[in-house]
Amino acid sequence: MSNDWERNKIIFYDNIYKNPNNHWRKDLNFKFDNLFTQIILGNLKKNHKKMLEVGTDGRFFETFLKNKNYNLKISVVDISPKAIEIINKKFKHINTFCEDFFEFANKKITKNEKFDIIYSNGTHEHFKDIGRSLKVTKQLLSEKGFFLMAVPNNLGYDINKNHQVEGFRELNGGSRQTEWHLFLESWKKLIINSGFKFTFFRGFDERIGFIFFMYL
Repeated sequence: MSNDWERNKIIFYDNIYKNPNNHWRKDLNFKFDNLFTQIILGNLKKNHKKMLEVGTDGRFFETFLKNKNYNLKISVVDISPKAIEIINKKFKHINTFCEDFFEFANKKITKNEKFDIIYSNGTHEHFKDIGRSLKVTKQLLSEKGFFLMAVPNNLGYDINKNHQVEGFRELNGGSRQTEWHLFLESWKKLIINSGFKFTFFRGFDERIGFIFFMYL
């Protein structure tokens, strides 16, 4: 994609994060944050030391860190400077990386750096090369670690009920957020082809309709 497209995408996300009451800070999102906190804590092992969130303004950690999980070395990566700015102000002990996920991952993989917990809520569906994004995430995961990924069931939205076609596109109704519209079986096939084993959970809202707990 062109540099202008990438630049405009970053500006788009920056403008969302500038609003402290943006649509990602609603009650529904905090309910999911509680659910994902419980899933992570329920699978946390003594030898888990490093955690990575892919795509974030740190909202999740407002819930997760109430449990005093300061023994984890936490890192986050996001393309939005505003998102990273918010995290740096709120969480001094979180390592932040403002860069493209693939560039970040390549540096870590080259150094053979691994993460025991990788968390991605509403991010991986935005990677055009979704297969590559899953395989790269697998390379970042430690042998005994886990990857928790949540994605929307875009084809389950009412606005898409008459357009049940898979593809990488914007939501009907207008949005600059281009993302994968996939049926559940297609998501499962992508995950299997990337080399992950997984457990599937059904989300209680289509906006985060598919939840996958993945491991090696």
